[in-house]
Amino acid sequence: MTENQIGSLRNSFDEVQSIPKLEFHTLEYSLPPSKSHMIRILALSALNHGTCKIIFTGVLGLDIKSMIKSLQSLGVEIIQLSENYETTVMISGIGSNGFHTDVSTIDCGNSGTALRIIMGLVSSMSKEIIVIGDDSLSHRYNESMTNSLLAANVSIEKHDDNYLPLKIRGPWFNGAETNQEITLDCSKSSQPLTSWMIASALFPCSVSLKVSGNTVSNRHYLLTKDMCNNYGASIIKTDYGYQLNKWDVSLPDEIIVPGDSSMASFAILLSKIHSCKLQLSNWPSNEDTLGNEILFELSNELGINWTGNSIECLYPGIFSVYDLTDCNDLITPLSVIISLGGGGEITGISHTIYKESNRIERTIELMGDFGLKAIFDGEKLIIEGGQKLSEPESPINSYNDHRLFMTAVIMMTKFGGDIIGKGLHCVADVDFLSRLGID
Repeated sequence: MTENQIGSLRNSFDEVQSIPKLEFHTLEYSLPPSKSHMIRILALSALNHGTCKIIFTGVLGLDIKSMIKSLQSLGVEIIQLSENYETTVMISGIGSNGFHTDVSTIDCGNSGTALRIIMGLVSSMSKEIIVIGDDSLSHRYNESMTNSLLAANVSIEKHDDNYLPLKIRGPWFNGAETNQEITLDCSKSSQPLTSWMIASALFPCSVSLKVSGNTVSNRHYLLTKDMCNNYGASIIKTDYGYQLNKWDVSLPDEIIVPGDSSMASFAILLSKIHSCKLQLSNWPSNEDTLGNEILFELSNELGINWTGNSIECLYPGIFSVYDLTDCNDLITPLSVIISLGGGGEITGISHTIYKESNRIERTIELMGDFGLKAIFDGEKLIIEGGQKLSEPESPINSYNDHRLFMTAVIMMTKFGGDIIGKGLHCVADVDFLSRLGID
């Protein structure tokens, strides 16, 4: 295996980003396109019969671009057109013909969602494919997906002790056409379930999928199920999990991608720290908020007046309990927000240790760098309210986690200083720094 096949970004995001001390009074804050929606729609469009036009407002993050490049490596024709701040992506699907490619290596960059979906899709092929990612992704837990594919008679070979790169050769179940059974552990991530649901469009047979463990990020896999069923599938809930039947993908000619609701947490944090008023745009409808509507529903507890598109910190907030089982990406910015407000407890976060970093441990560390305290008792984060930010004594380490980086950037605007992880925001929100007036 060549060095190029071992990893796409060996050193990952290890440069220093300097943050100036800033003041904010009012700010326009536009949410980027939802990568959760976009990556799933891209995958389904690649399997579509015909061409689909995907429309969104904003700039594509690196995770979405990784999915586009991965699909292009599999021979999918994708064209991107931009005008002003609106972008259109045109995708010509392969239909039921399957993938045909001369490429042997697929690079998923930093995207865990893209990785799991691509692993499922390439398992339809009898050709050996090497799947790689950056340093962060290569160290991220992936055994649930790997074990499920191994149980389906997919050949998987690891290069070393890391989770990537992987050599994958299908097809599932050796191409058997009779109904098969598989067990999938969804206690750490729902992404493997998303992958199996999408890949079922290429199955040689029907699959009875048994789900083990208490599922997390439920809104995300339900988004996948609803998308698949809306576009031709017949995924059926059973007593043990799901029945996945063969199906043909049939998308509408045009799909509009909503904004990423989880990114509103950074707007709220900015308002909390600087007592500024924000005009939030591109907030999605309730059905597309994926659990992040908790930010709006509990805005009063956070001390935030959220009226229409206007967000403003008007009072400290009150002690409350926040269950993040279905919206774990909020853990880091929300922890800081409630520490500066009325305090609270954050539950439903055990699975966040499998994200880009151990988000429980790293959130506590990041808060400590700024003089804030949080305690994890094994089940929940306990955070006292009324705390005050203090200036860090050394550069902040983001640990290749874009949400840690973005939280640290907003806190650092209070003082000015350095953060390790230059460019990490581009994973999900390319305009993040420029929106804050940072070069």
